Amino acid sequence: MLRVLLVDDEPNVRNGIRIMIPWDELGLAVIAEAGDGDEGLSKILSLKPDIVIADVKMPGMTGIQMIEAACKNGFKGKCLILSGYSDFTYAKEAMQLGVKQFILKPLDEDELIKALKDVHYQILNERQSSYYADKGNEYINEKLVKALLLGDRQAFGSMDISSYSYRNYDVALISAAAECSEEEQSALLESVYNEIQGNNDVDVITTDLSGMLAVLFKGWKRSRIIDFLMKLNKIHMRKVFITLGLTATGIYMIKQSYYSADSLYKNRFLYLHYGVVTSENASKSSTGDLNELDEAARQIYAYIEINDIPKLEASLEQLQDTLCKNGLTPERIKVICITLVMDFKSRLIKNFGDKKSETAFEEDTARIISSMNSLFEIIEMLKETLSGISNTYFGKTTKSTMERVVQYIKANYTRELKLEMLAGIFGYNSAYLGKVFHQYTGDNFNNYLDGIRITEAKRLLSMEEHKVYEVAEMVGYSNINYFHNKFKKLVGISPLSYKKKYAGYQGDNG
Repeated sequence: MLRVLLVDDEPNVRNGIRIMIPWDELGLAVIAEAGDGDEGLSKILSLKPDIVIADVKMPGMTGIQMIEAACKNGFKGKCLILSGYSDFTYAKEAMQLGVKQFILKPLDEDELIKALKDVHYQILNERQSSYYADKGNEYINEKLVKALLLGDRQAFGSMDISSYSYRNYDVALISAAAECSEEEQSALLESVYNEIQGNNDVDVITTDLSGMLAVLFKGWKRSRIIDFLMKLNKIHMRKVFITLGLTATGIYMIKQSYYSADSLYKNRFLYLHYGVVTSENASKSSTGDLNELDEAARQIYAYIEINDIPKLEASLEQLQDTLCKNGLTPERIKVICITLVMDFKSRLIKNFGDKKSETAFEEDTARIISSMNSLFEIIEMLKETLSGISNTYFGKTTKSTMERVVQYIKANYTRELKLEMLAGIFGYNSAYLGKVFHQYTGDNFNNYLDGIRITEAKRLLSMEEHKVYEVAEMVGYSNINYFHNKFKKLVGISPLSYKKKYAGYQGDNG
């Protein structure tokens, strides 16, 4: 429906026009009326009608003056002028303003209907031409931008690149953060597209880029781009994943910015939780120390066993950073996380030995981890699962800190333990922890740990199936001579003599 404004100082003329014209059949609707030129100008500028039907002679501002003032203020609609024979001197002036339709008074119904049909056709034809022109320009621009992104010099060499004279360019890729239907993805990216395209010096294309938007920032400062993308991500409630490539210093380097953004996108499994990942905040190391993974796992186990949930969650986040830094494949990362879960499940069963321990983890935990689309999802699942287990098995909050330290030592004496390590786990200065530990147990840390280990060694040596060197390793001593000396000092005889005496020894080369 095209919108029509009637402007005439005679109410009867306005009423007659309303009655005689079959507006609906013509695809038109009268939206308002005005009784003089001043009122007409005000309504033209506020209502922005498609067609204005106006009398030439009116009190104050004439119809021609009204149209002239409206055009100067940006009015783009069409005008029909109502005039008498004596008013035809205004025709030349009106022609200069683009008015091509003059209707003589008294009004003839058929003539006015024909004039309205002609104007209606003209407006629709112009809009269609403008639409296809815009689409054509949009297609040409998308083709050019795509050629720039891919570095296709042959393609953009034949196009007009005179407007690309900026000193720097940055390419960002935007996609849906989570799996969703094609309709949901299209709606999300259309919303993002509309949010971006109104900005100056930005090209946005949507074609042939695997369901992503490619955004080319031209001449923007890097800090401004990052700030813009962060706000965009926040507006869309972190439903989008954005990668920003390296800055290109010339038109022929744009492809490098695109390919670096695409490289980050291909690692979305690692970086999805960033929301906006750039070459600055992405982990750059691809050969990190895998020993860090063992240390991260040790800390996770420790915080589960002492029921320190905040530190447990922090350790899992540290594990996430370590996995990112090592540049591992998603498949390898999933194996590491599954192994972590299975190892702890084995420890739980060993310590508690009941059926409840076996069901502490879901049977299909491995399948669940394998099906996840990002490391962030896996870490969040581990936080929830391991915190729940820690609360269930180790959540006796009535225990003092020293009771928890002793409990931890008894559960982990087979591993390498140092006072400094325990101080870090429990959040103490090592000297202070040593002093408080001595007050609580009546012994220093090393003697207390040796006492637990040697007591267990005596039990194991009394079994015929264990050799001396095996027992040493089982209770946490990697050096057999050190074990021998400690055992003899605390028990009074050597490990081998103890075994001969209490295990029915018949021969032992260990």
